[in-house]
Amino acid sequence: MYKDNYNRIMFLPQRQQRSVIAAAYLAEFLILLPKFIKTGSRLLIRFLILAIAFLSASLSQAQGAVTKLILTESQASAVAGPHMQWWFDTDRTGSIYSLLDASVGWQNSQVEIPNLGYRRFPVWFRFSVENRGVDTEWNLVIDYPLIRDLDVFVVQGREVVDIFQLGERFAFNARPVKHRNYIIPFSLDAGSELEFYIRVEGPYAVQMPVTIKNAAALLEYEGYAVLLHGLFFGFVVVMGFYNLFLFLSTRETPYFFYVCFTFLMGLFQFVQQGFAYQVLWPTEVAWQTKSTGVLLHLCLISSYLFVNSFLNLRQSIPWNFKAIIFFICLSVVALATAPFMDEFWTIRFGVLLVVPAIILAVVGGLIAWHRGRSDAKYFSIAWFAFWVGGMLLALNKLGLLPRNHLTEHGAEVGMVIELTLLAFALADRIKTERNQSQELANHARAMERAALMAKERALELEKMNSEQLERSVRARTRDLHKALSELSQMNKRLEQLNQVDSVTGVGNENSFLVNLSKEWDRSYRDGEVLSLIVVELDNYRDILADYGSVASDECLKNVATILERLISRPADCITRYGDKVFGIILPGTDEKGADHLAARIVESVAEQPFDFGIARVQASVSVGVAAVLPKRPDQHQDLLMSAESAVYMAKSGGGNRVEFVTIEG
Repeated sequence: MYKDNYNRIMFLPQRQQRSVIAAAYLAEFLILLPKFIKTGSRLLIRFLILAIAFLSASLSQAQGAVTKLILTESQASAVAGPHMQWWFDTDRTGSIYSLLDASVGWQNSQVEIPNLGYRRFPVWFRFSVENRGVDTEWNLVIDYPLIRDLDVFVVQGREVVDIFQLGERFAFNARPVKHRNYIIPFSLDAGSELEFYIRVEGPYAVQMPVTIKNAAALLEYEGYAVLLHGLFFGFVVVMGFYNLFLFLSTRETPYFFYVCFTFLMGLFQFVQQGFAYQVLWPTEVAWQTKSTGVLLHLCLISSYLFVNSFLNLRQSIPWNFKAIIFFICLSVVALATAPFMDEFWTIRFGVLLVVPAIILAVVGGLIAWHRGRSDAKYFSIAWFAFWVGGMLLALNKLGLLPRNHLTEHGAEVGMVIELTLLAFALADRIKTERNQSQELANHARAMERAALMAKERALELEKMNSEQLERSVRARTRDLHKALSELSQMNKRLEQLNQVDSVTGVGNENSFLVNLSKEWDRSYRDGEVLSLIVVELDNYRDILADYGSVASDECLKNVATILERLISRPADCITRYGDKVFGIILPGTDEKGADHLAARIVESVAEQPFDFGIARVQASVSVGVAAVLPKRPDQHQDLLMSAESAVYMAKSGGGNRVEFVTIEG
């Protein structure tokens, strides 16, 4: 019974479909309210409300007769939608000649843009145009780039006078007009009449925004469209590169995923508006058809990763993290099957996944906001704005909302708002961290001022010659010593925070970069060889995954202990500048000495398994060595890049080995 009702809904006109679906949702809502209603009563209510909806739909099927499109002297442009009729070719037997010779169940459109949602079968449209003006040269414009199979038949006097085969199944240059939309020039003498039959089929939503424009109207419209799209894509590119530079300077992971999300969403919109097929891959027919579904799922994955990284869901909201991992897996499966799957299902599945993606982001942001994170308010509002635009676009493509400027471009507006607010959220995140550091520095300065004031007071009291004053001096002196002690401890704490790695006790990334730059300049002045060893723990991720962060930290400590045992020269410097990476700066050490030390490091780590109480883990390291005689100042980054390149070669060779790179200073 429900299958028959579903088929009836799908063949109703668009407005009636929305009425029936809305009534069905209302029925489900009413059913869930009274928990005490029995099962039989629920089924009865559902049947009655659906029956009422179908009755109202059937009573409203009487439509006015469709009229032909009249072109007058005062018109430069005319919308064909209200003059259209459409027909579902469910059994794929329709052809232009069969439609001219036989009568089928044409449905009147009566809307400016017919929107029939996703269809698995061809859909035919037709309308008539009569010219009562003086212009004879016109253009039929289909403002919808995403059509795979598009056949346009021009009929005059029930004879086919011209045929245009268009769509994504053909290369872009095969179009009569090289434009992102489909433009078909035609001539129509004054007093003459033409009839257009349009057949569309493909994996995208079936929408038919058709207008008839003369050359001037087409040029004016395209000027505005290109300007607005240029502003949008320019904004996306600027935001993407701006945050890319921020990522390169701060190394904050959320910036990286934000940049990925920005560029992928921009490219997705570039495809949606037809610019990608026109500019980037005009001859790649197969990829153009697949690109929408592939980019949609890539956008979903990048958004999930950004939300997880920004909100730290694994620790803060575990259930949200698990849900995100689940939906990432779904999108990965969709990407893996995209080359073999029909584009219809890839795209529709992605459209359906948009809703949970944005809901998870908004809910996660609201929870973080409620817990006191100031940056979460920008995050939540940004994703809500994108949710509104994305929902409008999704409901538009599903055929549940009409296509207009709001539903078609709402996602772009929401994306602009989202990208702007997310930039504010990231900036607020950095600002909060800086404020915390500033508060600590202000406290240290306050302690220093207190110490100076106490010292001045002590000097004043020294001038007075009495026992009472001497006792006061001693008391003030004790206060001074206490303040100075606290100041000294605070300075040491600041220095440790800035220079020492909290896990291993060796230098951190700040001290590594400072010492590397200093030793480079010193070696350049003294004409000495400078060597750099980069040590990366091969199975750090496995240890972290199998035994947790405590075991992985112990493993790092053991490696640091081995390095400190092997390296004894005061001038040599050991630091940890990555999750699992150590750097060893060896001034005055040539390539032979550095290579020998690197081999000892590999052997020592391999010979000493780490006992964590619950298990013994055999660790190994990949070591990269680079040596250089500096010939220019301030070029230490070349040495670091060479050593890291050597580490990469060592890991690519299976790990537990040493690779050496010699560079020119």
